[in-house]
Amino acid sequence: MAAAPPKDDPIDPSALVLLAAIAREGGIRAGAAKLGLPRSTVSRRLAELERMVGARIVVRTSRRFRITDLGRALVEQANRIEEVMRASEQLVRRSATEPVGTLRVAVAPLLGEALLPAVISEYLERYPKMRVELYLASEYLDLRRSNIDLALRQGPLADASDLFAVRLGTSVTGCYAHPRYLAARGVPHRLAELASHDCIVVGDTGTTWSFRERRGEVAIEVNPRVRVNDYRIAGALAASGAGITRMARFYASDRVAAGQLVPVLETKWRQVAVFAVHTSVSPAPTKIRAFIDLARQAAARILDS
Repeated sequence: MAAAPPKDDPIDPSALVLLAAIAREGGIRAGAAKLGLPRSTVSRRLAELERMVGARIVVRTSRRFRITDLGRALVEQANRIEEVMRASEQLVRRSATEPVGTLRVAVAPLLGEALLPAVISEYLERYPKMRVELYLASEYLDLRRSNIDLALRQGPLADASDLFAVRLGTSVTGCYAHPRYLAARGVPHRLAELASHDCIVVGDTGTTWSFRERRGEVAIEVNPRVRVNDYRIAGALAASGAGITRMARFYASDRVAAGQLVPVLETKWRQVAVFAVHTSVSPAPTKIRAFIDLARQAAARILDS
């Protein structure tokens, strides 16, 4: 009797896996037992596979069981499918404990320079199958539209309704000047006195600095004798005696320790929280969780609690 023509429908990969089990075990009964399926189910699915390919795959009688040439070719393909499945399962298990792939991180330049070199170095050492792409940008990137996995941000999270955030610590922002400048111009003890000082302002626009008082946050108008667009230059100018600047304590600490800068108006300094932010579902992928854990440890050494 002529074989029925094969159907155009795609072959179900699970049917091929079933065929491979039958071939390995040497029969439908043994194959069904190995798969943990009823014999009737295995027989029915085998018959469906034969109808799908339009040819006999297994020749079976009460005394004989034989895989046809087509059947053996399909078993070879089934073995490849099983290898892919096993490799996929191993990949999933490894990814649950060992990060694999690329992590893309965005952060403001100063915070990134102070916090992340040691974090990234340890991260890559612990997880040799990971790569890191670091983007230093003063402006916030839209995590929903960009290809960024994780961002470190300072201050309130205005767009946090659909973001996941982990608090890393607190960044304190204060005013600093060189001892020589303060000796010549006097040390300000009230916020209003800043108006009579030469201030080094960072940013293209704006002439106000934010401070903290008992009644809450206040904005003070200052005199921008120098305006720059980089905190490194602002710090260097202040350390050379050009005026008073405002920057994060973690960035000014080395110059304070060296005697190049002196803190001013410390009781009025503003504090902002630092967060690691991502859009991934909770719990986050292992590669993100592992990086945040290391970032939190580094932040404890650099930032305020």
